[in-house]
This record gives sequence, C-alpha cells and structure tokens, in this order.
Amino acid sequence: MTINFFLNLANVILVVGYSVRDILWLRLLAAASSLIALPYYFFLQPTPLRTPILWSILFAGINLYQSWRLYLERRPVKLTPEEEQVRHLAFPDLPPRKFLQVLDLGVWTTEETGKRLIENGRVLDTISLLVQGKVRVAHGERVLGELTTGDLVGSALLMTGVPAEVDAVVSEPIKAVRWEVATLQKYLDANPEIRVAMLRYLSRDLAGKVGLLADG
Repeated sequence: MTINFFLNLANVILVVGYSVRDILWLRLLAAASSLIALPYYFFLQPTPLRTPILWSILFAGINLYQSWRLYLERRPVKLTPEEEQVRHLAFPDLPPRKFLQVLDLGVWTTEETGKRLIENGRVLDTISLLVQGKVRVAHGERVLGELTTGDLVGSALLMTGVPAEVDAVVSEPIKAVRWEVATLQKYLDANPEIRVAMLRYLSRDLAGKVGLLADG
C-alpha cells in the first residue's frame, strides 16, 4: 500500500461524487471522501496534520447533516384519513409534503351552532375550510345561503381585504381547519407555487358561491 493510497482513493470518490446528478449522492460521496482521507493525515505523516484533519471532519459533518435532511425530505409522506380528506377537498394538486406545510400553518377547530365566524363590518383575520357541518351566510335578515363541506369561509374577503358585508354563523356543528390570514399570506408570498394552487382553489370556491347565490 502506497503512502498516498487513502488520499488518492478519497479524491477518486470525490470525482465520482462530482459526476453524479443527485445532490444526495453527491453529499454522501463527499462525506465519504473526507473520512477516507483522515488516515492519510493521521497516520501516514511524521506528525498528524491537525488543520487538514479538522477541515475534513467539518466537511464530513456538514455533508452528513445535509444528507440526513435530504433523506427526511424525500421520505414518502403518509397522510391520516382526515388530512387526506382536506387535501382532496382543497389542495388535490399539491404534493403531500407541500400540502402538510400548508395544513401545519392552520389549526383544527370545532364550533357549535350559533358561533359567528364572520361579522358584518369587520375585516377578516381568519379563514376556515369546512370539513364537516354547515355555516349560514346572511345579509341582515336575508339568508344568502349555506356553506358546507369543502367550502372556505371568508374566501371573497381574503381576496379583497375589505370589511365583511355579511354574517356567517354556524348552523350545524362544524369541524374545520382555520388559518390566520396574516400567517397564510406571508407563507404564500414566500411560496409562489403554493399561491397558484391556493388561488385556483379560491376561484373554484368563489364560482361555487356565485352559483349558489344565483340559484337562490
């Protein structure tokens, strides 16, 4: 075994790493290259080369940590039945991992009959996706219609930002996912592809409500 065996092997592995297209394999091979070079710096020198040793350990640590993160991001995502229901209702175009990011921004909530979700004259600060139950929408004494499973309470107000001109009151106990408008908008600003999916859903939601009002 020549004195340069470990160093040459480390460089060959690094060259292989640079030739692959998958970033995970690149990082794993780069980490392996750094670790394989250590015996050369430790044992095959008159005195251990402390600086290369420290840098090799640092490079290996960084690449192993990033490899672990990539592995976690690539693991298959298994949704619960409730999560799958929400995805089917509102975000069928989103990959499961992206959908979970949106879902994690909100909270699951239940409300009893009579709870007011939207109040006439107030600016909306939360929106809710109905997973179960019904919400009655009224303007004064006139009932405009009922929102049911799959409807978004506050979609029109979310898009316009104007104060509400209607009241939305739970008419049948609901289960919903609720998002803070400010938090959701901040996330959408940072994730344009999710914004496109959200706007697509809002458009469908609004079209359904327009049809409901027309029938009424």
